[in-house]
Amino acid sequence: MSVRSRTKASNDKDAHNLFAGPGEMCSRCLAFDWSSTPLGPVSRWSQSLRTTVSIMLGSRHPMFLWWGPELIQIFNDGYLPSFGTTGRDKLALGARGREHWAEIWPIIGPQIDGVMTRGEATWHEDHFVPIERNGRLDNVWWTYGYSPVRDDDGSIGGVLVVVQETTKRVMDAAERESLLAAERAAREEADIARDELTRVFASAPVAIAVFHGAELRFSVANPAYQKIVGGRNPVGKRLVEMFPDLAGSETEGILQRVFETGEPFAACDFLVSFDSQGSGVIDNYYDFVYQPLRGSGGIVRGIVAVALDVTERHNMIVERDKMLDTSEHALEAAEVASQAKSEFLAVMSHELRTPLTSIGGHSEILEMEIHGPLNPGQARTVSRIQQGKEHLLRLINEVLDYSRLEAGVVDLEISRVPLLEVLNTCESFMQPQMSAKGIAFNIEKFDELMVARGDYDKVKQIILNLLSN
Repeated sequence: MSVRSRTKASNDKDAHNLFAGPGEMCSRCLAFDWSSTPLGPVSRWSQSLRTTVSIMLGSRHPMFLWWGPELIQIFNDGYLPSFGTTGRDKLALGARGREHWAEIWPIIGPQIDGVMTRGEATWHEDHFVPIERNGRLDNVWWTYGYSPVRDDDGSIGGVLVVVQETTKRVMDAAERESLLAAERAAREEADIARDELTRVFASAPVAIAVFHGAELRFSVANPAYQKIVGGRNPVGKRLVEMFPDLAGSETEGILQRVFETGEPFAACDFLVSFDSQGSGVIDNYYDFVYQPLRGSGGIVRGIVAVALDVTERHNMIVERDKMLDTSEHALEAAEVASQAKSEFLAVMSHELRTPLTSIGGHSEILEMEIHGPLNPGQARTVSRIQQGKEHLLRLINEVLDYSRLEAGVVDLEISRVPLLEVLNTCESFMQPQMSAKGIAFNIEKFDELMVARGDYDKVKQIILNLLSN
């Protein structure tokens, strides 16, 4: 930038008169060597130029003047802060505008030319015109107007600039707008989040309610919650206003503690007795969680309540327990009956075995022919008596086996069972009954060596049962 600072003590009376006012720029203008500029000494300035400079220097509003074809610069005290703090103001007085403002001339040059050539005043509000100051290109906003100043002959002699830097106001407004935009975005996000939360609450299968304040006033109650309170909407009402039966109850006390301490509370199968349907107080059971709702600073503002009505489950468990208790009593009774049956069978076995033992003993004496020989018919009869006794003993044992089977204890003697022998024994035993009924027992095409694996007595009893039927 080709700018010279020129100072020379002025003896020009006109200069003393023009720059006699107070202020920094009056002193600088008086000390400046105006004869070194195209304007020449003050004594040769036109009256229009003197009047404009006098008005400008006497004003506290920032003002700036370009005069003549070279656009020589003069400005007042009000404009000094716009130069910054690096001394650019000392180079600006008396300098040519195009040279001094080279960095912004593409912006202001055409505006100045328009005023100088056509005499058209301009106005620019909050216009962005960056300038070099404080050692850098500074982003600056201005509100300014360019006005033509006519010389004594009526021609346009210069351009008067009335200017106000608005950088702080523009930046503050931009910051406010940014904050407002951020606030709007935050509100939109909050609205979206709230709408999403509302949809989640509405579709949740569990009852959800939100209480605000120490008075526990409902602010949210989803459809599932409204369902368990008889379809009523509690929003806007206090807990005890909606459910007077809960005033002073354990439930109200728990909610108050959660609000006061900020500690959550959870319970399962919790009894709450209140008029949920508007038709009288009934017992209801719930699984629920009370979670404190905190605001800024972590202060508890309310409570989120999530509840699941488990009354039906509770009643089913109670009914099941009753059935189990009944079953236990029935089992105890069955065990007593089983014990009595076992004792009865033991007594019966003893009472039946005694005469059978006697019968068996006398039959054996007959078979031994101690009292004399037996003819063939008598021998067969005695043999069948023995077989009948053995069969009856086996029946007694089987009755006892059924008892053992019910008790889960059965002894089986597994061995090789010769089937022909079993069939012959059964035929001999059943011969009197078959003869009486005219039934024949034939064994055809039978392998005499055929055996089965099982309990000998059980196999024989099966065959006897088949023949008896």
